[in-house]
Amino acid sequence: MVKTGDVLNMADGWKEVFERSRVVPPPSQTVRLALDNHFTQSHCFQLSLSRLAAAHLPQSKEMSGGGQDVTHQLRVTLFDRNHQRFFGKTWRSPPQRMKNNKISLNEVLYFHTSLLLPSVVMVLELVSLSSRPDGSRPALGRGFAVLELFTNRPVAQAADQVRRLNLHHGSPRSLLHPLLKDKVDYGNLLKTIDGAHFDCVVKKHPALNPAMHLLPENVLVSGNENIPGLATSPTGDALLRPQLLKMLPFTLNRLTISLQPSLEKFESQLLHLINADCHNTKQPGPESTPRTVIIQERRLHVGVHNGWCFLDKPHMVVLEPLASGSRGRSDSASKQSTLGKDSSALSTLPQTLGLRKSLELRLTNHHALAIVFQLEYVFSAPIGRETMLSATSVPRAAFLQCLRWGIWCPFQEPADWKGEEIQLVLRGGAEPNPHGVMVYSTEMSAKTQSPAPLSAPGSAQKDTMKFRLSSSLERTASSPKASLRTKQEDVLRHRRSPLSPSRGQKSIPPASPPESPQGPGAFSGVSNIAHMEMDLQREGDVSQDEGDQLQELPFTPVHAPVITLGMNVPSSCSISSKCSLAHLYSAGFPDILDSAGLAAEVLDPTEHVPFDLQREESDPFQGNLLVFQFLAFTRTPVADVGPDWPENIYFTFQFYRFPPVTSQQLKLLTGDKVQQKASGLVPCVLASINRDGTVNSGPPGLQVQFRVDRAFLKPGEKRWFLRYLALHTMHIDIWDSDSLLLIGSTAVELKYMLRQGKSGVQALHELEVLTTDYVGEDALLTSADAGRQPALSPMTVHTIVRGRLHIRTGNIGCPVDPRRRRVADLMASHSNIITPRKVIGGFKGGSLSSRNILRLNARLEMDGACNLNEPDGGRRKLNCMAAVHRRESKEEAKVTGWTKEPLLAGQLYHLKPSERHNKAEGIANMLSQAITTQHLLYANLGSAEYMEFVLKNPFNVPQTVSIHSDDPELSAITNTEEWRYFKARAKTLTPQVENMFRSEEGAPGPRVYLRPKESIHIPLKYQSFLCDHTMALQGPSFQPTGKGSQAAKKNLSNIVAAKTIKVTFKAEDGKPIAIFQVNVEPTPHVVDQTFRLYHPELCFLKKAIRLPPWNDPTVGDPDVRTHISVRCSDPNIICQTRMLAPGEPRDVYLKVPGSPSPNIKMFFVMVFTDKWMAAPAQIWQLYVHFLERVDLSCVTGQQSCQSVVLRGKQAVRKVKCFSSHPQEIKVDPQGVFVLPPAAVQELQLKLQPWRAGSRFLYVNAVDVNNRRLVTAWLLCLNVHRPVLSKAFEMCVPVGGGRGSSRKITYTNPYTSHRSFLLRTDHPDLLQFKEEKFQISGGESYTIGLRFAPSQSPGSVEILVYVNNLQEKTEETFCVKVNYY
Repeated sequence: MVKTGDVLNMADGWKEVFERSRVVPPPSQTVRLALDNHFTQSHCFQLSLSRLAAAHLPQSKEMSGGGQDVTHQLRVTLFDRNHQRFFGKTWRSPPQRMKNNKISLNEVLYFHTSLLLPSVVMVLELVSLSSRPDGSRPALGRGFAVLELFTNRPVAQAADQVRRLNLHHGSPRSLLHPLLKDKVDYGNLLKTIDGAHFDCVVKKHPALNPAMHLLPENVLVSGNENIPGLATSPTGDALLRPQLLKMLPFTLNRLTISLQPSLEKFESQLLHLINADCHNTKQPGPESTPRTVIIQERRLHVGVHNGWCFLDKPHMVVLEPLASGSRGRSDSASKQSTLGKDSSALSTLPQTLGLRKSLELRLTNHHALAIVFQLEYVFSAPIGRETMLSATSVPRAAFLQCLRWGIWCPFQEPADWKGEEIQLVLRGGAEPNPHGVMVYSTEMSAKTQSPAPLSAPGSAQKDTMKFRLSSSLERTASSPKASLRTKQEDVLRHRRSPLSPSRGQKSIPPASPPESPQGPGAFSGVSNIAHMEMDLQREGDVSQDEGDQLQELPFTPVHAPVITLGMNVPSSCSISSKCSLAHLYSAGFPDILDSAGLAAEVLDPTEHVPFDLQREESDPFQGNLLVFQFLAFTRTPVADVGPDWPENIYFTFQFYRFPPVTSQQLKLLTGDKVQQKASGLVPCVLASINRDGTVNSGPPGLQVQFRVDRAFLKPGEKRWFLRYLALHTMHIDIWDSDSLLLIGSTAVELKYMLRQGKSGVQALHELEVLTTDYVGEDALLTSADAGRQPALSPMTVHTIVRGRLHIRTGNIGCPVDPRRRRVADLMASHSNIITPRKVIGGFKGGSLSSRNILRLNARLEMDGACNLNEPDGGRRKLNCMAAVHRRESKEEAKVTGWTKEPLLAGQLYHLKPSERHNKAEGIANMLSQAITTQHLLYANLGSAEYMEFVLKNPFNVPQTVSIHSDDPELSAITNTEEWRYFKARAKTLTPQVENMFRSEEGAPGPRVYLRPKESIHIPLKYQSFLCDHTMALQGPSFQPTGKGSQAAKKNLSNIVAAKTIKVTFKAEDGKPIAIFQVNVEPTPHVVDQTFRLYHPELCFLKKAIRLPPWNDPTVGDPDVRTHISVRCSDPNIICQTRMLAPGEPRDVYLKVPGSPSPNIKMFFVMVFTDKWMAAPAQIWQLYVHFLERVDLSCVTGQQSCQSVVLRGKQAVRKVKCFSSHPQEIKVDPQGVFVLPPAAVQELQLKLQPWRAGSRFLYVNAVDVNNRRLVTAWLLCLNVHRPVLSKAFEMCVPVGGGRGSSRKITYTNPYTSHRSFLLRTDHPDLLQFKEEKFQISGGESYTIGLRFAPSQSPGSVEILVYVNNLQEKTEETFCVKVNYY
């Protein structure tokens, strides 16, 4: 048994923190006022104190002595000026000396509060500390300042700007003067000290939210305070970016409480004192009246306290009286103790209080963390006159009283309590406790006139508690049923019990103010309290309960492997061999020439390129012809493929916002002479292939051009384009055009295409082509693994270099004709202020204005006097209306220059009579067109386009106008802060009205109030996250023979769909007063990153993409990280990001629904770093290839077979199967075969892997005629290592130039003649004298081994497989070669 000492000795660490962190509660009226204003959530703030300037600080007598050691200290306290109460805890700064009438504070304070009221202020007092001979340091007030935290508008609370506070004469106690009560401004009543002021900054600090439960409200703390549960920071400020210690689950069980001298005597004496107190406070009655106060329930509160506050709401459990030596329940009659019990039955009465079930707690390993216990009794007594028939026939009231409490710090000393019983001494009396309640004292009862004292004088017996604490993670056997019932007890207890207070003696509801303590005789509420566990004995009732809500554990989803942006980026090779360069320049590639016919200037891709935006904008050549020349591809030897792989390739990429490009099929050519002379790897020149399969006779390589000039760019877009070239890289995917398998990806830097005033530039790049391979850990195959499902092993991402791409980039400056301007430049569509058409008269009631009538008459005279009264006058009316409208449109187009002409009603003339609208509809259409304003808008995916529509009330009466939009992508901005943000972004100087809109539930849109003839600006925002996801079929494009290498297929771009959106402004009568029509013109967007993922068909893909550090971690503003948000262009895909602990990386989580094989799903992910998502910081393009999944389990070196089915489509196809690792996978049939429509073809996959672990391989079935993918398979391999028969070790010298030969003897274990094959997993290091040998039964054969030399020291394990003719492994030898 582990015995703990007294609370003063056992918990010195906790007690030190507890005594230092005691707080004064705020006024109860202020708390209620905050609740009435719906301020229920606490908010975190940061107060930065920089310095104090005190040029004219008054001198005291002590300071003028000259010999005194005087320092200054700052004290900060919260104050409620409505009730003139200080509350919280006063923070004191370290003493500092004043230098040059200034004090550099440099202190940062943190606090959180829910009292976001203007009456709550902060008082800063400056005191001077002088040393006296007796060692004391009395404090003398030198002045104080008042800091207002919250204004009358809670939205504008705690501004972030630097605030200067004037220092006032006197002490903060002057704020308690009656003249200052309910004063909003103290400036007129307080005298300011000249030249004395504080500099401080108050701002929100949301990074403190995760650690809010470690601190009580309204407490000012600094970052260096000792806060148990918080990890220390190397910077010294643990609250700037708090890191929480890990919370571990623990189980508390076998809890018993022993009260001295016994439970019966303790409760009898307690009831005697309470009943005596009740009779003293009631009206006198006969002495024979029985004592009616009874014990209704015995409760225990258990909570985790860190010295500052409880980390969570304490658990409340019900205790049961237990007989001596018994853990079961005693008789139910013992639950209500009275004084009328027979003393002869003491031996059978319960002796202790116990808890039948276990209790779950969450603790962290900190020496100052304590478990706090509070024993509380529930008493009940009658309200009215009680009769002798039954004590329950009258209503009763309940009240609570704390009897004992105790604390235990499990981590203060070495944890030797694990598995042991812990004994804790309980305390009582007038002593500060964490619950802040009055506790029953036994010392007071000894002084009363009691016939049976609780304990004899001088007795050392104390009230104790015994329990066991164990870690929930270490328990091998647990009872989930018992744990569930314990939680259900708490649920039922809270549902059925009307008692909620747990502080001191309080009746329900209280009849006196909370400040005044209530005696046990004050009964004011009716109690229907019953025993909380009466229904728990019936298991059927428990099963009918809905159950407790499960609490989510702190868990971060892991989608391994996580894709990290910026990793595995292809590098540009700076050094190329002379032979490779000579081979490239002699191949005859077309030169990049400028407009004058001269060769463009060559830039070195290894040198830094300066970027001057002004120089680029002032370039006389405003047009740019950007050229990409794909020259050659260098193969890299890979163990899994042959030396001539790949033979044919093609490229896919997207430049800027041009449509995606898929190149034609290109063949890799290498001259025989060059191949013989070259000692290293030689680039293979790329040549285009015609439709008949022959090599094009034109210039080699592939050249793709993009023209960017004034006709292509939108107004103001040139800066974006130049920044795109300076900061971005272009992603290129390289494909095998035969197998349609991805060879790898690379990226070329575009900054070398900046001309910087030159007529033309070019640069030659040699780029690594990379791919990723996912490999799991090795697993040794044992006999126990036979027939068992293989366990998943962690995957490791390997980057493999598949080759090098030689590409030349260039930019040719082109002059632009200043007279050639596109229509978009002539239209002021980029303006954010939209002024409606000038219409005189509002057409209310269907009448025309006088101006329109005069123009109509003039038009009639010009056109030949149309008679409106003829039988066909309806058509003539419409024609005349159209003529008037055309003339008005022409005049207004001269003024505005950008308003698009609306649809003319004269078009009705060309329709058939059955298709024409009636006369009323036609006139109504013309009238609506007269009040319609059109606006041309260029939209990008994810970018918000801001507009302000000038709305005018045409009537002489006020109107409440409702705004209706027929598309949710175009909406009004009703948030004032959002409106302000977009106005600053668009740099508009129009007026802004606070709280202008009124939104009602069920209304089609917001409403705005307009005075007669008033004009206001309506802020509108168009933003679309959806786009077309159709994409071209996988495979190379086919170009006409004549174009050769100068062309590539440009696919349709996935952009926002073109649409027309109308926003109608309706008056109170429902008729429109203005119509704003937005014609959305889509434009492609820029793709910053491209990802290709492979996943099994018809199942969800879950992937995480790690975000780069968008902000500098050294910046002290943590709010930057909280504004990151993501959106997906496909609404069926779940895309989200979560805010983890500060300092931790953030991931974007994707959940993509599956599709059948070989479908490819393409979508975009937009990442926003601003709060209102005005424009995406990055746009990612993701391709998900869905394949048929085949799970295989095999052994290295041994061949395994698996059958798959290929189903025919609607047409006859010539199909050939390809594998990603042809050295390990053989597909039967190997050649081209015919697949009839709706046929079923069985394919045999012969797999012989050489590397152990979990791997992914791919097999494609390709239509060889159309170069289209028919079906794709994803092979998920779980490869085991074989059981070794023998092991050898040898040494080989390094750099000898010659290898080493060894021999191994093998004996045929069979009695018959057999043939065997020799295989190895390192064919580059080991060669056999004979790869096939025959041997008679029982005879031996000598295997000749030849080991290749090595140029570097090290060791490697080489496996030698002895296989039969069916490639089944007979024996496996391991040879460890040490190169020295």
